[in-house]
Amino acid sequence: MARRPSAFSALIAVDKPAGMTSHDVVSRVRRAVGERRVGHAGTLDPAATGVLVVGIGQATKLLGLLTLDRKGYRATFQLGAETTTDDAEGEVTRTAEVPDELLDGRAHPIIAGLVGWHDQVPPQYSAVSVNGRRAYDAARAGEEVELAARRIRIYDASCCGVDPEARTWELDLDVSKGTYVRSIARDLGRDLGCLAHVSELTRTFAGPVTLADCVSLAELQAGGADLVRERCLDPAAVLGLAARELTLGEISDVTNGRRIPLGTVRQGVVSREPAQGERVALTLGGGLAGIWRRDGRHLVCETNFPQAIEGVRDVPLPAELSPERPLAPRAAVALLRDAPGCCGGPRSLGGGDVSLLGGEVTGWVSLQEHLALEPPAPGNDPRLMRRFSAGSDRFVCAIGAFDGLHRGHRALIARARAEADARGAHLMVVTFTPDPARVLGGEGAPRDLLPAGERPALIQASWDVDAVLVVDFTPQVAALPYERFVREVLGAYCTVVSLVVGEDFCLGAGGAGTVAALRALGEKDGFDVTGVPLMRDGGAPITATRIRGLLAKGRVEEAASLLGRCHRVFGVVEHGRGEGTGFGFPTANVRVLDGLALPAEGVYAGFVDVDMAPGESERRAYPAAINVGKPRSFSPGEEGEQFLEATLLGFEGDLYGRGVRVTFVRWLRAPRRFDSVEELERTVLSNVDWVRRTLGEKGVVLQRVPDFSLCELVARSRGEVAS
Repeated sequence: MARRPSAFSALIAVDKPAGMTSHDVVSRVRRAVGERRVGHAGTLDPAATGVLVVGIGQATKLLGLLTLDRKGYRATFQLGAETTTDDAEGEVTRTAEVPDELLDGRAHPIIAGLVGWHDQVPPQYSAVSVNGRRAYDAARAGEEVELAARRIRIYDASCCGVDPEARTWELDLDVSKGTYVRSIARDLGRDLGCLAHVSELTRTFAGPVTLADCVSLAELQAGGADLVRERCLDPAAVLGLAARELTLGEISDVTNGRRIPLGTVRQGVVSREPAQGERVALTLGGGLAGIWRRDGRHLVCETNFPQAIEGVRDVPLPAELSPERPLAPRAAVALLRDAPGCCGGPRSLGGGDVSLLGGEVTGWVSLQEHLALEPPAPGNDPRLMRRFSAGSDRFVCAIGAFDGLHRGHRALIARARAEADARGAHLMVVTFTPDPARVLGGEGAPRDLLPAGERPALIQASWDVDAVLVVDFTPQVAALPYERFVREVLGAYCTVVSLVVGEDFCLGAGGAGTVAALRALGEKDGFDVTGVPLMRDGGAPITATRIRGLLAKGRVEEAASLLGRCHRVFGVVEHGRGEGTGFGFPTANVRVLDGLALPAEGVYAGFVDVDMAPGESERRAYPAAINVGKPRSFSPGEEGEQFLEATLLGFEGDLYGRGVRVTFVRWLRAPRRFDSVEELERTVLSNVDWVRRTLGEKGVVLQRVPDFSLCELVARSRGEVAS
């Protein structure tokens, strides 16, 4: 019997309530939308809450294609007892005393030490299949089942709070697919001798889908299919695919699986030609019609969807935005998330200081906990970097300043990751602070596109990088011959099997370490060198210098296309001149981190992402009119220092002392003087009205779990707190 066509097809994220199985949620969705063909990706335990991705109609075909390899959890570990199910649903089987030292600040390093690779045995009550039978069925029947250990990875683990009275730890976890948080609690409790189980668990993200994307079952039951159509996920974005809109003339070819021309794909703020072998989402009228792949100069069919999957959102490029083509709230969230590591902060990873060549070369290294280090030599400072242990010391090294982490940098790191995988080696990204150009450039040194201290965290948050080495770039390092840098700096603690650099890269004194020179050195020392061609856009290479040049002219839309994200700066709100307070909108006078590149003087439309205050559970970004320049009085007079002032829409509360990210989306106008307060007010209100009609008039939710503190980032950049 043929299956009847679905009424519609869509992906939806549900905030699963406690006490229901994932199958229960699927049943509720079926009834709410009147569709039998419903499935889910990534099972959640009945006691757990949070992100559950559900497919309706043809979107069930996407569930196996979703890259939900990493998942985040907010978990509460109850110390002092172990249960049959490793959570609060089971019966207590054993109890133990909880030492006082586990209920204070010493919990933080213990939790941070979870990061790395583990061989984990799933809980007895789990959905793992053993000889064709679910483990939980055997456990409920009182049968002992031997479950095999599986390799899992904890990418990040941080302590959010310790309650000495309740004897609980609250953790944020970022883990690989297939990881059981209940097993983490069980194993950690046994290792500490205090026993533990999970008392509360919320999945905060699954791949790119977060709690902010979710709807509740109550909302679904009240809104039905209409709510799903309004709140469904963009299938192209969830799949991580660039999108290409079909023309009417191509519909017949696509329906019949005939190849079509490449065309232009769009992803976030970037419009480009698809890469060779790249999979592309073909869209038509807001629906996903198929997934095709570049083969030569054409796109060829991989999968077609006879009934298009709804939810593809037209995200205008920054240059196309206007009151006639406004940015939808969901598109605003996608735009603001479209950056490496933008929804995460500095990670609590292993590592230490670096001091080599008698202190001539210094810096620090951040590394994944699965890497093993040799013990320090007797009498040496244990914090100083030691050589990686035999068996874990073979590395591919990607070297560069990586300022901005623009599209070219991302391609180079991805190439290095592929080289490491092909060799069975680890990947280390080697970068410098400050940017070498700032040391070598003297008075005219360029400003940073990203804080140097932020780059390692973003690199590790966005790629599968095993270590990041940050070298303090000094005149002494600049004068170091490239041979010594490779042999005595990199070679001091790892075996280099390959270097991956840009084709125009130069290392060492006088820039003598060109790609050709490094290859010659590699032939002697047993490593190879890949000179990655510079990515080009618009007929010219993508470089940090080119991007800075665009920003210096106020062309933030073109800079965004090269960066792969809108340019943003970090800072803290201070008391300003008070001239914006009479316009009826909160005005933030932002002290931007020293050394960051600001766009040209002028007025811009963008967003201000505000650091969460104590007690807040949502991180929001607010539409804003942003003024960059020097204070000008209403009549000619002496000008002051450069400043950034943003007028926020939809914000209520106190901004002073809050950390902010300021994102530049569109150029609005050049700076000017005003003859009167009235003229200033008319102009400011006109700018704000453009922002209101184009970017919205209230904040958009980016996260619903505590984020790292931007104030902490600012303090770290000034050396006021330990990094």
